[in-house]
Amino acid sequence: MPDNEIIGEQHPQPDPRGWLVFRHLPDALQRAEDSRQNADHAFLEDTGCTRWTRLATDTERLLLDHLGFEVPDRLMTRVEYRSAGVRNRRFPALENQESIA
Repeated sequence: MPDNEIIGEQHPQPDPRGWLVFRHLPDALQRAEDSRQNADHAFLEDTGCTRWTRLATDTERLLLDHLGFEVPDRLMTRVEYRSAGVRNRRFPALENQESIA
C-alpha cells in the first residue's frame, strides 16, 4: 500500500456490520473488500444460508492487524447476513482480545 494512501478511522463500535468498517480505505483495499462482499453475497444467493464460517481473507487480516489485534496464522471469519443488505463479520478467535485502535 503506498504511503500516501491511509486507512481512515474505524466507524464507531458497536456497528451492525462488525469491526471492519472504515470511513476510507485505499483503493486496492476497497476493491478487495468489495470483491469479498460480492463473493459472500453470491454465496448467500446460491445457498440461501445466512450464516457460515470461512477463512479470513488477507485483507481482513491486514485490517484487523491495523486495528491492533494479534492475528493468528489461521483465522476464521463468521459471516452473517442480518438482513438482505447488512453483512456482519465476526472473528471469534479475537473476541477476547482488546484492540489498540
